[in-house]
Amino acid sequence: MKQELGNLTVKAEIQDQEPDAVQSLHDVINRYESLKHEQKEHLYAVFLTNDNRFIGDKIIGIGSRDTVEIDIQDVVRTAAVTNAGAVILVHNHPSGTAEATAKDLETTQEVHEVLEKINVELLDHVIISRDSHYSMRQANDGLF
Repeated sequence: MKQELGNLTVKAEIQDQEPDAVQSLHDVINRYESLKHEQKEHLYAVFLTNDNRFIGDKIIGIGSRDTVEIDIQDVVRTAAVTNAGAVILVHNHPSGTAEATAKDLETTQEVHEVLEKINVELLDHVIISRDSHYSMRQANDGLF
């Protein structure tokens, strides 16, 4: 069964195995490692079940070399449509520095607050660069 919902395609199939579980930061890095080669910032929202099984992901924005805008309503709407229990944000820094900027922290806080209102947990915001990665959860940025 395939159903179009705006620009989100939800595809349901009978599967012999459970969907992939996201059990660690390593799983996220492996899945989105190719972002380190992008020349512009790309922002993905990863949608998970309550037990961290992968539902799907969606590109939320493509920006410039040093910034990307997020449509928080799009993240919330997609979380609701997919019945997600959790979300992980992932984006790249083409500049090579994986640390979070003040804007990254501010935006993540906004997303966290809005998702919390609909009982969806923001598990992490991961930044990938050419040589490293950064997890806001692991860095204990006060958001999680």
